[in-house]
Amino acid sequence: MEEIELLKRRLKGSVILIFIIVFFCFLILIILNKFVVVKDYYKASDFGIKTLYSKIDYNENGIDDYSDFLLGAKKRINKSDTYDSLLIRIFKYAGYNLEGIVKCYYSDNKQYYKGKEKIDLYKSFINSNATKLENDYKRIKDFQPGDFIFLQDGIGILSDKRNKDGLNFLIMIKDGKEIEEDVLKEVKVSGHYRFDSSLISDELLLDKC
Repeated sequence: MEEIELLKRRLKGSVILIFIIVFFCFLILIILNKFVVVKDYYKASDFGIKTLYSKIDYNENGIDDYSDFLLGAKKRINKSDTYDSLLIRIFKYAGYNLEGIVKCYYSDNKQYYKGKEKIDLYKSFINSNATKLENDYKRIKDFQPGDFIFLQDGIGILSDKRNKDGLNFLIMIKDGKEIEEDVLKEVKVSGHYRFDSSLISDELLLDKC
């Protein structure tokens, strides 16, 4: 009987020891993952940032506008593209006809409309109708997926991916190709906007001019 009891105590001790070892291994993995291991990219939740979602679901597909903008932007990552087609696709994915809307917006100034490159027209329209936000990318909480970033020669859109410092990746056109990369610190940001169609008349959104 004494031998059986001794065996039970040893077995119980071994189980407890194994549990302690597994627990500390798990704890070490968590610490390494959070503070040591460098990931390819991070999420907003890794920095305690709450992702903003639009109150508008214009195309009524169950996905808010900001998320639709992002999904539309990601459709041709690593493929040949232009800024014009990128922006048209972004808005179309959320249910908007950007070309028709912009044409209507400048219907009273047809000379301006015909005399400008499309990318300049789109930037002008967004600048006049979207919410202007901080340009300082270090304020990482203010930079959200689906936001539009004005660049020297085009427009980028913020990704839901972030780098180790919490800065968003940027979806943009580089050398005729659509990229989604950690380049926000490398580009010159001249404007930061968030598009809210509730601020625009229904007639304009339906390009009735």
